[in-house]
Parts: sequence; structure tokens; C-alpha cells
Amino acid sequence: MGTSREHAIVVGGSLAGLLAARVLSDHFDRVTLVERDRLPDSAAHRPGVPQGRHLHVLWSRGMEIAERLFPGLEEELGAAGAPVLGIPSDLLWMTPQGWRRRFEVNRLMTFSRELLDFSVRARLAKIDNVRVLDGQEVTGLIASTGGGVGGVEARERGTTGDGEPLRGDLVVDATGRGTRAPEWLGRLGFPEPKQTLIDPMLAYASRRYAIPSGFDPGWKALYLQADPPNTRTGALFPQEGGRWIVSLFGTAGDYPPTDDEGFLSFAKSLRSPHLYEAIKDAEPLTPISGYRRTANHRRHYEKMPRLPEGFVALGDSMCALNPLYGQGMSVAALSALTLDDGIRNGTAPTALAGKMAKNAAGAWLVATGEDMRYPTTKGASAGISTRVINRYVARVVKVANLDQHVCMRMVNVLALIAPPQSLFMPDVLWRSATVRARPLDGPGERLN
Repeated sequence: MGTSREHAIVVGGSLAGLLAARVLSDHFDRVTLVERDRLPDSAAHRPGVPQGRHLHVLWSRGMEIAERLFPGLEEELGAAGAPVLGIPSDLLWMTPQGWRRRFEVNRLMTFSRELLDFSVRARLAKIDNVRVLDGQEVTGLIASTGGGVGGVEARERGTTGDGEPLRGDLVVDATGRGTRAPEWLGRLGFPEPKQTLIDPMLAYASRRYAIPSGFDPGWKALYLQADPPNTRTGALFPQEGGRWIVSLFGTAGDYPPTDDEGFLSFAKSLRSPHLYEAIKDAEPLTPISGYRRTANHRRHYEKMPRLPEGFVALGDSMCALNPLYGQGMSVAALSALTLDDGIRNGTAPTALAGKMAKNAAGAWLVATGEDMRYPTTKGASAGISTRVINRYVARVVKVANLDQHVCMRMVNVLALIAPPQSLFMPDVLWRSATVRARPLDGPGERLN
């Protein structure tokens, strides 16, 4: 990580970049965050977050980290109207193995991506040694005198040329899926990292609705998962402002339409009619937005023979996940903690990249393991070990639908509280073998 602590540069103003800048403010005299977009001064959509109009989930581990870095954030989001859900007590959850009982094992705050980003950005702006340069795009990296990375070249967005040098002791790449960092490193003589791409050919379409006046069916949210070879998933969650976000997902090239009639028809075709019945007469508040850039994509910096001093990649720049499982923002939060620990301990670049990869490994295993249930998934196929594991996990899900303890174990994996390997602990193995997992006939009542 080098020894100088004068200036750190974060490229990208997404949640990963914002959390990284907050961590760096504890270690460097100055922190500069460079963002291509002109950042809005309210909770509004911006082009640099093209998936921002869709459903986002910050699981409890991610929220815990965000609250630790920005004390009072959760209270602030609540004051802005973000609802809190008991999981799965407030959620009608149809898993691939059927309906889940509605006991509570976790809690989840639901909000728009715009509100979360704006709230974190406003908090970051109050830190004296942090400066935000928006409307600026990075065009490359600058070599340091020691052969590492010594800053970036940046120019005003919309102009041409190489840009002006912005020198720093550390550059953090948080530009996301579309990162150009491998190319920039190549210009400095470093090999590009190996990459893994596993694409389930998933797309989603989303729309916001006003929650109908007097609507009270005894639940607050819906999650209707596909059961392969079925390819269609639907989710409905409340957000601030008395509205729902409804996202429809289609895997294996079964893409949800973005026209009114097609959107409702897709919703009607889900495994349960509950979501369609909720929205068919509800008032739409937005157009329908689609998004298709959803492949699992890893850049293996940890496997490079050498990494330059003064450079770190995190968040989607390092490991982008299929957004269907809602773990990307929580992985970004874990990456920020890893960055903090790496600076405190002077961790070498390759070792730090290894720790970043380890943080994302559990979420990667969940996403790719589920995606490989579809034979159409590109980039990998399910071997014998994956098929055996998937068969066992399907049994665990079936038991978790009825058993509160196993449900807690399963949700803890999704929430990044525990690794996927925890599902193979004796308590889960025993219950999975002995619980008589007869599917529920329909969604159960909320259990306190």
C-alpha cells in the first residue's frame, strides 16, 4: 500500500466509491472522488447508475457497515420514509421449493437507490478532507517514480484530449462493470487480469406504482422466485413516498417486456397471481425501465503475477454479480472494510486483492451456483459437484420454508453474515435430513 498518506483518489461515485472515500478519509490528508456524472443535489436518478431505477437490496451486513461508517444513516433513511420489513414475516416469499412460513429471522430496510446514494453522498460532503470532482472523466493512470500508480489523468466530460494529471498516493477503481482499469494498467506495462464471465442471460424490467389507498392484505412485500426450468421471477417492495418498486426478471433470454401490456402479461405469468393482482389496477408513477447488463463478471487481480503499488479495485470493478440475488451493494460495503484493514496493516497489493476476492467469494458462489441451474447459462456448466451441491441446497431451501432455524441460516448466507459453507454445518445437515418438509398449500400467516 505504500507509505505516503497525503492524497488518495477514488474513481467512481457509486456506493462502492462513496464508502471507499469515507474509509480513506481516516488515513489520508486529502481524498478526491472523481465522477463522470454531474451529481444531482437531490435524490434523483443519474445516467452513471443505469440500474438505479430497479429494485435494490442492502442486506443487514451491508447496512451495518454503512451505519458504522456514517452513524445515524439508518435513522435518516427511516425519517425520509424508508420502510422496514421483517424477513420473511412481512414478505410473501415463494421459493423454488414453494411458499415460506412467515416467521422473522432478519430485518431489511427498503429504499430507492437514489435516496441511498444521495444520503451517503450528503454525509460524505460534510467531511473536511474529502473533495468531489463531478463532471470529470478519468482517461488513464499515471505511473509513479517507483514504478507503481501515482495518480490519474482526468478531463472535463465532453472534451477531448488526454486530460490533466491528478497525482495521488493511492488510486481506487470503483467505476463498476464498465471499468477500463485493466486497459489503463496495460498502458503502464502491467498484464491485464484474467477474467471469468458467467452469464445467465438475465434481464429485468421495473416500474414504480403508488400503493393503493387502504391496501392492507397482511403483507408488505412479495418475492416470487422462478423454479428452473421456469425462468420468471417477480418482486414487489415498498419504498419511501408511499410507493412500490416492482421488478420482473427473466433468465435464459426470457426478457420481460417494457410496454404496459407486455409488463402486466409477464407479471400474470408468474408462479403466483399475487403480484399481478396487486398492480393490475394500481397507479403507475414511472415508465417501465429495462436493464440487461447482468452477467457475473470477475477480474482476478489476486491472480496477477504483480500488481502496482498505489492501485486497488473494489466493488463491481473487481466482482460484479447477477443483481437478482441483491448482494452487490453489500459486497461493496465489505470491500470498504477490507480496504480500511489493508491500509492499517500495510497489506501488499496482491494480498489485498486476495482479501477483496475472498470477501466476494460467498456471494459469487451463491449467484453462479443458482445461475448454473439453467443449461443455457454461458461461460460455465454445472459439473457433478455443482449438481450435487445444488440438489442439497434445494433440500435446505425446502426445509427452510418450514423450519425457522434453517431459514435463519439460509438468510444469513444471503445477507453475507455467514458464508455458504455454513449450510453444511451439523445443525443444518441434521434438520435437512430429519424435518418432514411438506410444501405449504399457500402463503402462511405472519408468525410472531
